[in-house]
Amino acid sequence: MIRYKKRVSFGRGWVGAILLLFLVLGLMATFVQAQLVQHGFHCVTPGVSQEDKETGEGQSPTQPGQLRVDIHHEPGDPTATFKFYNVGSQPCSITDIYIQDGHLCTLLYLIDKDDPLGGPYGDQGVDFSIGATPGNLPDWQYADPEFYATKQFSSDSDPPVSPWGINQGEWLEAIYSVQGGATVYDIEAEVGQGILRIGYHVQSFGDGKSASFVNNLEQIPEPSTVLLLGLGGLALIKKFRK
Repeated sequence: MIRYKKRVSFGRGWVGAILLLFLVLGLMATFVQAQLVQHGFHCVTPGVSQEDKETGEGQSPTQPGQLRVDIHHEPGDPTATFKFYNVGSQPCSITDIYIQDGHLCTLLYLIDKDDPLGGPYGDQGVDFSIGATPGNLPDWQYADPEFYATKQFSSDSDPPVSPWGINQGEWLEAIYSVQGGATVYDIEAEVGQGILRIGYHVQSFGDGKSASFVNNLEQIPEPSTVLLLGLGGLALIKKFRK
């Protein structure tokens, strides 16, 4: 029996390879524009128990804590969505959210239990209002550098603050207007450089204590779909060249 080896042709020589590479890069760029940029937090309050500290910030870079923030900004959209959330199983409640500087203009509205009938359907266990008391992140002076909240960007939970805060498995979305011409890359660059900073005041840990946290500059390590796309594209090119 004569076996015929099926050959895959993708253009001629490097022309096909280059075209494929551009296709993969285009897909990568599209994904990056739409992806959620996720960050964890580190504790700035001195004297916090190790258990409370690890609940908030995690045990290592590969084991982040319960406190997270996602930042999402579609190309051409005049708004950016920040999703603040609390994952995991240990008791704690995010009761105040502070933001310092950046390409944001103002906090337009919050998506929580008070959403109007018909949506956009916030978390029924979370109730926040624009503006936070106190006006700056508690223990702000222990952050490095010191944390100075931009007041119009802040929000806090309504009384009773801990039950209406962001407890385990809950989230809050905040919609901010964005300065003209800014993109998700500008916002992420500012977060990564420490220009735009996010602070959480967290209450009702298991021991009844509270603490303040500031976002990490590094993105939370996780499997990157973009990287997988790029590696897949290179693997395809190698296959086609053979």
